[in-house]
Amino acid sequence: MVDKAIIVIRSQQDRGRASRWVDQAKPGTIVEFRKQGRSLNQNDAVHGLIRQIIKQRPVHNGIPMDVPLWKAAFMQAIGEEVRFIPTLDGTSVFPVGLSTKDLPKERFSELIEFILCWCAQEGLTVRHFDGDERAAA
Repeated sequence: MVDKAIIVIRSQQDRGRASRWVDQAKPGTIVEFRKQGRSLNQNDAVHGLIRQIIKQRPVHNGIPMDVPLWKAAFMQAIGEEVRFIPTLDGTSVFPVGLSTKDLPKERFSELIEFILCWCAQEGLTVRHFDGDERAAA
């Protein structure tokens, strides 16, 4: 058995493999069951949308915004726990404990929908994002 292994259960064969791994696991091994997180396309979409927002709104409520701050602001807006702490010089804040990688696909879809709705309410223009933005950026 390797030190770390991940399996996505899609079939009975996958279930059998996971069961064998559990049977062979050494005491103290940690087993975690969770829903599959966001897709790479979803992640690319959020980052593409935020880059478009930054071009139109680089400062929000007097605070210069970057990708992590916008992402944290949107995560907080949909009810995810986000903490902001002041920088060492006290001139800004930054998010801590923030990660979208473990958000389930459905929750990540809610995040994208919220961002699109917020942009419309704020009069910001965002174009469709198809996942090829990273290569073009």
